[in-house]
Amino acid sequence: MTKKIYLAIIFLLFFTSFIEAQDNLTNSANLKLDNSEPKAAFLSGSWGIRFNLNGGYKLDATSNYDWVAGAQQIVDNLPAVGHIITNFTHPAHGYFYTLRDNPYVDVANEIHPAMVPSLENEKIILDIINVFKNSGKKVILYLNAGGPSKIQGNVDDTEAEISLAWEKYCNDNFDGDKGLGWRTLAKGYIERFKGLADGYWIDNLSSLPEDEVGDFIAMIRETDSNVAIASNLDKSYVENESGTRILVDSDGINDTDPTDYKVFFLEANDPYMDFTAGHPTPLGQGAPPNSWAYEEFSFPLITENPWSSYDGSKQALKHYFVPIRERWSVASADLVFETEQAYRFVRTFTDAKATMTWSTTITDGFISADEMTIMQEINDRMIQTPKPDYEPYARPKGAYLVGETLSVNTNIKEINKLVLFPNMVKESFKLSKEISSAIVYNQKGQKILEFKNNQISFDVSTLKKGVYFVKTLAKNGENHVFKILK
Repeated sequence: MTKKIYLAIIFLLFFTSFIEAQDNLTNSANLKLDNSEPKAAFLSGSWGIRFNLNGGYKLDATSNYDWVAGAQQIVDNLPAVGHIITNFTHPAHGYFYTLRDNPYVDVANEIHPAMVPSLENEKIILDIINVFKNSGKKVILYLNAGGPSKIQGNVDDTEAEISLAWEKYCNDNFDGDKGLGWRTLAKGYIERFKGLADGYWIDNLSSLPEDEVGDFIAMIRETDSNVAIASNLDKSYVENESGTRILVDSDGINDTDPTDYKVFFLEANDPYMDFTAGHPTPLGQGAPPNSWAYEEFSFPLITENPWSSYDGSKQALKHYFVPIRERWSVASADLVFETEQAYRFVRTFTDAKATMTWSTTITDGFISADEMTIMQEINDRMIQTPKPDYEPYARPKGAYLVGETLSVNTNIKEINKLVLFPNMVKESFKLSKEISSAIVYNQKGQKILEFKNNQISFDVSTLKKGVYFVKTLAKNGENHVFKILK
């Protein structure tokens, strides 16, 4: 073999290896776009309810409730319900669990007995899940990501004891690394729920240190790769042409609450979620869960497209998790939904192939009777073919946004200010009232796109990321200019 032939063979082998390496890199890059069925596809077009189960010693204290019969009542009365949110952890308390045994730690003896129910009572959650699964309903578990480290504020003696016991446990076993201790503890329970849970609704994720959020989600993915995840980490809000969040001033002519509140819309706003948390603006900030502004500004974005993507790697289903009373899970609080609006909400989401969950209230193991009445009426309409029509949305008399109206002799006069939403824009934007035409300019003042008539939504998906200006011409001749971020 001559030297030239030898060098040619070496070059050919090197070149072949190089091409294969490039192909592998290309294939790896393509893996970022997950074209498989989204993990939350089972929720598309489904409506559900919450079955709030206690955890830890609080479950022992209410073990006389007929929890399993309450689950069976849902199955019997609400066959149209497609999914249920019940509990891995106690509501809003990440240190009380519905299961006792954990393969990595004897929680009762190594940390604190109040954190877990008795062995007999841990069967309650397993029996409840079986009732729902046997009826064909999907099961999502509420998980408070704060864990035992999130005990703060006004605590009772038991919680104070748990806090000290948890710190000692982490010091003794994880060199003080509470994040690792919590992930290990949670992993043990997720292993036990594997095959039973279809998804997790993760609350309080923002309470974890920023560098631990990804680790916590990765632990869940590695433990049970099939579950869909909703991460309640952040929210998106509708903004006006100035990039300022629009605020609701009044919900109607009899609104005496002076609090102004933001209007959320359901978008994928972190890389972790498979379906949106759907948590409305905190009720303590003045926002009712049945706000007219959600129907007017948020819901059109759902009917336009029930899916959303944070970074293009996967799709997240738009999901609204809504309390039916003025306060979450408080039976004495007033109902804020009546049947017609509740039915319209369900139809809005299910017709669009999005999803929603009612946060129903549990008393003595059963859904509150007044809530069950509404749920049964919705169920009865949803199983009809064709489904009955619902009352169309109409803005309540006297409802308006901050800066949108003025008062004349105590009468409400609406200005109907033009609003562009959402902003920032991903694929398209909408306008709150009809226009005659619209032109999109870049920052150099060059015309990029032109819409010669009104649209349900204005498609700007071809635009590159950046800042643009939208000039609209109204039918009355008025011009408006909006600054948008793509």
